[in-house]
Amino acid sequence: IAVNSLMISFMHLQTINSYFVSLFNVVQLWLQPEVEELRTAFSKLRKLFVCGIFVEFDILWTTALLVAAPSIEMLHIEVWEHTCDVGEARPASYHDRRNPRWEMHLDSSSENRLLKELEFAGFKSLEQQFTFIRYMLEQSPNLQKIVLRDEEQCDDCDALKVPRPSRFPRKEDEQEMVVKRIRDGMFSPEIIFYE
Repeated sequence: IAVNSLMISFMHLQTINSYFVSLFNVVQLWLQPEVEELRTAFSKLRKLFVCGIFVEFDILWTTALLVAAPSIEMLHIEVWEHTCDVGEARPASYHDRRNPRWEMHLDSSSENRLLKELEFAGFKSLEQQFTFIRYMLEQSPNLQKIVLRDEEQCDDCDALKVPRPSRFPRKEDEQEMVVKRIRDGMFSPEIIFYE
């Protein structure tokens, strides 16, 4: 599906009943999620992978996919910020990238009672990431595990041979701060950190 220079790739993997959603070549992103239209395609999904979200974007919009997919048991979100996309190395098509914004009216019927695992790749302790994870805790009362991963460097980043600063919490005190910010008075699933 192409929308305003946004390519969205949906790949249905029937053998494991999951969807892979990839966002790439984002110039302008004004995508209004059509929950009712997605509900037919997503109604029996057990796993959903949403990959290629630019790190500066708010990611609460992905919750519309969960409303359309009430049977989801595992959600994998991947955000990225590559060295190869900074400064001169950044493709010219990325310079007008905009953060998606829309109003979403979600109520208690948008709870996802089957979601057991949230995996977040490219975690950087950013406010919008904490907001997203806490929202998922509120809407997913049976969430058992949150896996936070650092992002993987791509071959293009490796070729630049530029040191990559990481904002992933590596030290024990940084991880404790992240756990405290995520839990802050809410029920407590297991939180795992992978570098």
